[in-house]
Amino acid sequence: MNKIFFSFAALLASGVFTYSYIREWIGIKFLGEKINLQTGNPEAPYFHASENLYLTNTLIFGLLFLTIFILAVYASWKKKEGLVFLSFVLSMLCIFLTMVNGAIK
Repeated sequence: MNKIFFSFAALLASGVFTYSYIREWIGIKFLGEKINLQTGNPEAPYFHASENLYLTNTLIFGLLFLTIFILAVYASWKKKEGLVFLSFVLSMLCIFLTMVNGAIK
């Protein structure tokens, strides 16, 4: 049961964030979607200062989660429990990093 849970959790956690960040970046960059930057809000994160900084931040986190997702898929496919657990831990650390990045003013 633990092997199935960690595979599912590693794939789901990194996959959802990968889709979210990459979809937002593609939507803004290529599909002409608008960004709702909070430039006048002093409580907004630092990457809301400019559109270029926001897009760079979104792309970096999207690629980071994509790399972890690819590692999780590979580890699940090859049934390497150690790599599955590592990808789960890396996705949790990356989520923590995302929260810390959003807290920086």
